Amino acid sequence: MKTVAPYKPLTPSGKGISFENRPLEDFSKEEITELLNKYHWIAFKKNEISLDDLTNYLEQFGSVVKNDRRDGAVLKVDGGKKEEVFLGNGFLPLHKDGLLMGNNVGMVSIFCMEYNEVSDGRTFITDIENAINEVPNEIQDLLRAKGMDVKPLDAYYLTSSDKWYHMSGFLEVDGKEYLNIGFPYKRGEKSSWLTQIEGLNEDEFYEVFDVLDKAVMDPKYCYFHDWEKGDILLFDNRKTLHGREAFKGQRALANIQVVFEK
Repeated sequence: MKTVAPYKPLTPSGKGISFENRPLEDFSKEEITELLNKYHWIAFKKNEISLDDLTNYLEQFGSVVKNDRRDGAVLKVDGGKKEEVFLGNGFLPLHKDGLLMGNNVGMVSIFCMEYNEVSDGRTFITDIENAINEVPNEIQDLLRAKGMDVKPLDAYYLTSSDKWYHMSGFLEVDGKEYLNIGFPYKRGEKSSWLTQIEGLNEDEFYEVFDVLDKAVMDPKYCYFHDWEKGDILLFDNRKTLHGREAFKGQRALANIQVVFEK
């Protein structure tokens, strides 16, 4: 496979790239695969593409996720369900897509279809490959040994809100370990999910995540995407964590997920 040309990364740690004048559809499957392997996420600015064409493009990488929460492969996230957090306009802490929907998601595409008079609401995505080096070994070992448990709250999720679901602390991909966790909401904040680590009380749990948050949200590792209509954010869901600021205004993002074929 050919070597990826060097691009200016979006973080000082060397992850993330952006294309302003070359649309997603100009890239071959092999190019995208190489770029994601090296940079983990790609921001494409102001694309003129239909949702059908975007879905068809992504299908070459694997099976697109379809369920009764989606219109075909597309989940429209427009802030319309104010009673929920995820489908509303609330803050979403760092997480990976898929666990609470029963899917092993490899790739995620977020496409901005509408953006009018919006304040805040940036999507943030972080380089967990390098940020983990800032995390003390005792916390890494705790996550390897215990993992963590997640419980859904929003009605959107396909899993039962009466159960906790376990996730391993790390996921091995291409011979490397990547954090495989969802971050907690702040105490008292309206939440889309709950999190816990077996054997830790609430104060101990938040102490662990204060350290993790300081590492992975450091500007050396974390990129914030300011949305415009036509933007596409494409990322490897296994090698990154992402989240969303709360927002006001009218916008609509289309979320399309891909499960890689084995």
